[in-house]
Amino acid sequence: MAAAKEIRTKIRSIQNTQKITSAMEMVAASKMRRAQERMRAARPYAESVRRVMAHVRLARLEYRHVYSIEREVSSVGYIIISSDRGLCGGLNINLFRSALESISEWDEKGASTKFGIIGNKGLGFFRRFGGDILCQATHLGDAPQISELIGAI
Repeated sequence: MAAAKEIRTKIRSIQNTQKITSAMEMVAASKMRRAQERMRAARPYAESVRRVMAHVRLARLEYRHVYSIEREVSSVGYIIISSDRGLCGGLNINLFRSALESISEWDEKGASTKFGIIGNKGLGFFRRFGGDILCQATHLGDAPQISELIGAI
């Protein structure tokens, strides 16, 4: 009799866990949708900036800005933007894998790498990785303000 009661308790516990997981999934989907909408809204601005920069670069050929002169690369900087919390492991893992591939390419060329990290997961990963972390920003929330990042990065 006690075994049947334990089984019913276990079943209820699993059902409650399923409800919580389902609710968390809906919240995550909603946040992802909002983030995608903000990204789509920023695309026209990014395209305009690219067009302006291309126009400025071609406008006065006699003037050469120091950033437009090609030179040998001795140091590479990365700004890594990851999540603060878990529940999106695939996103962070793919980000870190891609970054490590790029870092190894620059290491082969003899360039040093430095990092600006946004997000707890990225900070933890690159601390374990042993990267040269110049700056960091964590716990920014779902809609960070640019003013929170200016000093850090």
